[in-house]
Amino acid sequence: MKAFLTLMLVFSSALTFADDHAANEPAAVETWLCTFNEGKGMADMDKWFDGVNEYAKTQTNNQYNMYLWVPNFVSDLKRADIALTVGFPSLAGMAASQIEFFGSKIGSALFEEYQEILDCSSREVWMVTQKRMGM
Repeated sequence: MKAFLTLMLVFSSALTFADDHAANEPAAVETWLCTFNEGKGMADMDKWFDGVNEYAKTQTNNQYNMYLWVPNFVSDLKRADIALTVGFPSLAGMAASQIEFFGSKIGSALFEEYQEILDCSSREVWMVTQKRMGM
């Protein structure tokens, strides 16, 4: 079930690049499965995303999309409060964005804040190739 959930998260995150890339080009998708730290919740994530979105406007390598997933029905309801996926057009694009993000004072501060909000049990990078476009 874990593999299926992760696969669905990866697939859905990759859809954001469908209009800009050929259907057979693989996209890189980073997935995080997380639980909220004590005293933290969705309002904290919304505030964090506000900061990320403001910072992204200043980034040279800002070609990524982020999705926050909240479980509606899963086999293990205690496994994660949220899933976060970050889709990139390629591994090279992922590297460029992450080097800029984590190499900056603002990006590093945002990641520290992220870690104060969430405890993430899983972090993976998947390559996704779109095989059908129906939307």
